[in-house]
Amino acid sequence: MHKLISVITINYNHLEGLKNTFKSIVNQTDKQSIEWIVIDGNSTDGSAEFLREHQNEIDVLEIAKDKGIYDAMNKGLALATGTYVWFVNSGDTVYANDVFEKALQSIRTENCDILYSDTMFVSPEMEQIGLISDLKPQTLPENLNFSSFRFGMNLCHQSFIVKRSLCDPYDLQYKQAADVDWIVTILKKKPKAFRCNFILSNFEVGGSSYQHTKKAWRERFDVLTKHYGLLPNLFAHVWIIIRRVLFNLKLKLKL
Repeated sequence: MHKLISVITINYNHLEGLKNTFKSIVNQTDKQSIEWIVIDGNSTDGSAEFLREHQNEIDVLEIAKDKGIYDAMNKGLALATGTYVWFVNSGDTVYANDVFEKALQSIRTENCDILYSDTMFVSPEMEQIGLISDLKPQTLPENLNFSSFRFGMNLCHQSFIVKRSLCDPYDLQYKQAADVDWIVTILKKKPKAFRCNFILSNFEVGGSSYQHTKKAWRERFDVLTKHYGLLPNLFAHVWIIIRRVLFNLKLKLKL
């Protein structure tokens, strides 16, 4: 049976987060049209053993050393057979048990190239912090397009389901911002995007980009310059910096 959506999860030494991700996926009310692919970077914290123990719940499992986050995501893309792909990485979770069902219905009804939504920020203990649209000064775009990212990333990678045919591999020259480059590259192709009225995912605060903030900022600046030009990007970053300061203050108050 052909699967409509390939859900891809990458993991490396994040067993507790992986367990949360696993639970959110196996408890879905509709998994018939979902292919679940898990790429583990040869973890040494018990993750590999956990995945092998529950391999019957996973459609495709690869446990092998990789060259980092985006190399692992490229492996998942290469293995995917679904019409759409959706990255729900270790520690991130599907928002509710009926989300697969709702997402499948929305894709079939809207016949869209991209399905996207708001995202709930959560702590590593899975405590809700708040919606990205409430915490960030900019609003989630009603009509997602190439111009939507001129002032930075305003939606989460984990709440972005896209046709696999639109997906190029992640550019491995970027260690922290390849996801931004990947999404903007997709949006350049002028796909039909539909914003759904339900939340797709929970995003675990404290991932790689948070741990390497300065490098992530430099890379995002390079990515946005590449796509929008240097001068427009310099002007945009005045607002981006102000917005980031406000976001960090809100986040500290919530944590």
